[in-house]
Amino acid sequence: MKKFIFSGVIALIATAVVSCGKYEEGPAFSLLTKKMRLTGDWTLENYTSDGQDITNFVQAAWGSAEWQIEKDGNYHITGNVNENGTWELGEDKDDVFFTPTNGSRDTYRILRLKDTELWLRYTNSNGTYDIIKLNQ
Repeated sequence: MKKFIFSGVIALIATAVVSCGKYEEGPAFSLLTKKMRLTGDWTLENYTSDGQDITNFVQAAWGSAEWQIEKDGNYHITGNVNENGTWELGEDKDDVFFTPTNGSRDTYRILRLKDTELWLRYTNSNGTYDIIKLNQ
């Protein structure tokens, strides 16, 4: 029995160490895997472009912008803009790649990944865009 408890404690510590401090904005610790925290239904709350808040503009264009990120690697964005495709985490799990059915691939840097809060950064030739908050 003591051996079983000791093994369980070691496994818990190993999981905690692997899950600590990955993203710029946290969290510092989570028992949930990155994939588990990323999957779910997300709603756009705040969007900036090169530091300027453009949330109202984006919400007017996109509508509710509901993101459904599924465990099986598929995603759906619904609202005024509808998009379907696949997603995957990058090798270091600090990027997430979204590939819509039209084939173009977008890379987002994960800034914060909690089970109820997701912050992403997208950079292209037009600037840097921060989806500061997607909430579940």
